[in-house]
Amino acid sequence: MRTTLAALACLFAAACSGASSTTGPKTLAPAPARTSAGASSAATASATASSTAAAPRSAAEQEAQAFVKSLVDIVRPLQVEANRAWFQASVTGTDEDFAKSTAAENAVLRFYSDPARFAQVKALRAETGIADPLLRRELEVLYLEMLGKQVEPALLEQITALGSEVEQAFNTYRGKVDGREVSQNEINEILRTSTDSKALREAWAAQKGVGALVAPKLKRLVALRNEVAHKLGFRDFYAMRIAENELDEDKLLALFTQLDELTREAFVGYKAEVDARLSKRLNVPAAKLMPWHYQNPFFQDPPAVFNTGLDEVYEKQDTLALCRTFYSSIGLEIDDILARSDLYEKKGKSPHAFSSDVDRQGDVRILANIVPGLEWQSTLMHELGHSVYAKYTDQSLPWLLRTEAHALTTEGIAMMFEELAPNPNWAAALGIIDAPTRDKALPEARSFLAFAPLQFSRWTLVMLHFERELYRDPEQNLNKLWWDLVEKYQGLHRPEKRDEPDYASKIHLVVAPVYYQNYMLGQLFASQVQESIAALEKREPLDAIFYKDPQVGEFLRTKIFAPGGRYRWDELTEKATGKPLGPEAFAHRFSKK
Repeated sequence: MRTTLAALACLFAAACSGASSTTGPKTLAPAPARTSAGASSAATASATASSTAAAPRSAAEQEAQAFVKSLVDIVRPLQVEANRAWFQASVTGTDEDFAKSTAAENAVLRFYSDPARFAQVKALRAETGIADPLLRRELEVLYLEMLGKQVEPALLEQITALGSEVEQAFNTYRGKVDGREVSQNEINEILRTSTDSKALREAWAAQKGVGALVAPKLKRLVALRNEVAHKLGFRDFYAMRIAENELDEDKLLALFTQLDELTREAFVGYKAEVDARLSKRLNVPAAKLMPWHYQNPFFQDPPAVFNTGLDEVYEKQDTLALCRTFYSSIGLEIDDILARSDLYEKKGKSPHAFSSDVDRQGDVRILANIVPGLEWQSTLMHELGHSVYAKYTDQSLPWLLRTEAHALTTEGIAMMFEELAPNPNWAAALGIIDAPTRDKALPEARSFLAFAPLQFSRWTLVMLHFERELYRDPEQNLNKLWWDLVEKYQGLHRPEKRDEPDYASKIHLVVAPVYYQNYMLGQLFASQVQESIAALEKREPLDAIFYKDPQVGEFLRTKIFAPGGRYRWDELTEKATGKPLGPEAFAHRFSKK
């Protein structure tokens, strides 16, 4: 399940258009990266020099290939510079670095917003004489990347500047508890460990305080984004973004309605158990539990009421060493990724985490704020899932296709790895707990691993419906709308007489708009991939912990990582798992308590 930190991690990535990031920055294999055909690094380097992989077979293909190459030659250095500048700004938080990041991103936007380029891409995309599937996919990727930018560059630059300004506000904001500025890690620690309702409410409110600070600018961003969408003939920005992501809005809404129906009863049952445990721990009647009692600002991750004892175990472990040991054991090396990364807290730095594929040529790195414990162990496993996806993408692919098939596929892989850390079977396999400790922890872990996806599915329902309404009618009472949805889907009580823009404290709305559905779709994808791997290991999904199983790494490299952006997400899903994306494998996780 995505942790708060991991989710925020990916959100930042997604913010960079066409960029790099966990949610946008997935890159290719570094040095001796493996290709799907097992090519040598020399052969890979040779193949990489060309913009497209296949030789043209017709005049139309020759024209298209030459045109695509000319575009890549221009945009590639622009995008790489934007990715580097964005990472640096996230590390330092300075005005100077954010200004550089904004300028670099504007250069990318100017490239993609060029109407003459778009017209030619559109014409070639409609050309029937192009048979090469990679070339056709490149044209589709270019078309989708350019579609939402076919307005005056000044409008796009205004959006970028405002978004950068708000992101910087999030990165540098520090709430106050007892009159003292506190970091997000400190807020999380109070929420997780305190049993004092007053202290919990103050810490919760400290996190929410950023909402009032950024809400007016967020509403301005929404208006500007809608202006772009309207100019391009879309109902609103939400509809435009869904189309750009190769999703069908009606089918998406139908799927989430099915998820609501599928998860509601089981969620209510598990939440009642969670409430009873919290009530006992906090000495607060279950009916009077409030949002600040649930140990997470948005109730998107389970509170620490499932007593596996693993948090204390991970607090004594070397977070990086465990990740190195595990990933290496399945043939996915991460030392080069960690060497480029910025992994610990510092003043001005983004308080979250993300993976960034800077150049699609080996420079994959992570930003994190590691504090030893289960949360950051899970988060780092998650971000490294994004990173190895990027690293092991086939470098002989055209540059435009050296990225994940879709945000949902990289999110799915990251979630799958993240969920290993709270599994006692995994901890025992790595030798950090013994067999009796594992067996004692398993019943609680099974409850946790069932409740976590249920809880997260309910949270994604809040985000999906809120964002759709936000862009449909940004002038409605958004404060009320937010709590209406939280009550409906998450079963939390709204604070009495509270009328604050709490929705605006969710940074995804600013830097990764209309992205959250990809997390849930990724969860469905992860469940299907995990089911496929469990079948290879001849185990139940909970018992498939992958450690020291090289066939797991081989499956992921060949079936999911190496194809990169060669296929649409739905085609890749069927090729990798043998069936279309659906809720069945996900539902199996909590079909039995």
